[in-house]
Amino acid sequence: MTSSSSTHFLICLGTSLLLSLTAVCARAATYTWDGDNNGNWGVGNNWTSNSAPASGGGHDLVFAGSVNTTTSANGGGWTINSLSFNSGAGAFTSGGGTLTIGAGGITNNSTATQTINNQITLSANQSWNAASGAIVSTGYFDANSKNLTLTGSSAITISGQINSAATLTLSGSGNRTFGSSVAATTVNVQNTGTNSFSGQLSATTINVSAGTSTFANAQAGSGGINISGAANATFTGPVAGGSGSGITLSGSGAIGFSGSITGGTLNLTSAFTGTATLSGSGGKNISSTVVSGGTLVMNQSGGDDAINGSLTVNNGGTVIFGQDNQVPSWQTVTLNAGSTLLLGNTEQTFQNLVITGNSIIDFGGVDSQLNLTSNLTISNGVTLTIRNWDSAAGDVFAGSNPGTSVTIQYADSNGNIYATGTWGGGYVTPGTPVPEPATYGLILLGSGVAFVLCRRRRT
Repeated sequence: MTSSSSTHFLICLGTSLLLSLTAVCARAATYTWDGDNNGNWGVGNNWTSNSAPASGGGHDLVFAGSVNTTTSANGGGWTINSLSFNSGAGAFTSGGGTLTIGAGGITNNSTATQTINNQITLSANQSWNAASGAIVSTGYFDANSKNLTLTGSSAITISGQINSAATLTLSGSGNRTFGSSVAATTVNVQNTGTNSFSGQLSATTINVSAGTSTFANAQAGSGGINISGAANATFTGPVAGGSGSGITLSGSGAIGFSGSITGGTLNLTSAFTGTATLSGSGGKNISSTVVSGGTLVMNQSGGDDAINGSLTVNNGGTVIFGQDNQVPSWQTVTLNAGSTLLLGNTEQTFQNLVITGNSIIDFGGVDSQLNLTSNLTISNGVTLTIRNWDSAAGDVFAGSNPGTSVTIQYADSNGNIYATGTWGGGYVTPGTPVPEPATYGLILLGSGVAFVLCRRRRT
């Protein structure tokens, strides 16, 4: 290499390094607002350095004081690394051009509410921290396939549509409110505050593990809806559980579905200790329901079934009926060992009832009816406990003779056994009930009769 070539190379290299260093310094620059002139970001006197940040510089902007708190990102779009508010900052409102925000995100260390009316685009994964006061965003929100975490002890409200988030995570203890639609690949609700999704929430996977949440319209994909921990959740509108995982409950909270449900399964796992309620009048197109823990309340109104598929109750699971005919009359209900079915003074009609282990059927004591249009199948050696049976009140258990040796126990509302009998065809006499023989009747099992259907009269 000649001397002149070497000199030229060194000059070029030095220039390149200088430009790179300048760019790094520009990105690292912090500008603090004092608002000495007006509310425009592009005016130098509004910043303590008396020089305005470049709108495309990717700077850290800090807002302090309480002078000219109505501000404008004037001059078009601004690209910044972060936006923060000092502990003593007043209530700022920003408008103007689009904000493209980098990894620094937004932090509010002031107790005042900070309102951002700009359209927002994310250029990196980031957190918004309502550390002391609330953060309000009203403009259209392009998450640009980036991860967004909303955290802090104060409220965060995003009223504009959120589009294309990779993972949206709600953490901290503050309330989170979404006024429009939210689209993400994964949504993780982990904060201990309250959450409100007023628009349609669309995600491949929706995970809820804490707090109290309300969903107006939740549409999950193959990852389904998974509710765990101490989370309470209310679904007031349409729900899609996804064709794969469906809806899985494994926590201790209260879960309610009052709108329609399409797709997937409903699975109350053995870890679930809470209560799930199916209510309202929207159709529940659930392919199968498995209750392995906790309590499922079927209280669907309007004459619609609470589920569309089969019902299986496992050890530790309880199903309570709050309205008549909650399971389709052509479906099968299976009671495995350790399961409980509470008729709750309703009339239920199934095609098949399969009892594989020691189980409890509670008639509630006032005019409850369980009618089977096809088969009653009970495994040999099973003990079936009938609670709150009262033939005088109109209780009916009608179905074909199971043809196996079954022990029947009759118990009061406290679970105290007052009589026993065996199931061998025809009538079963429970012995001499005590203390009130008149309040207990016989359980009729029509030997050789495939179907008995009695409808009760309501007063």
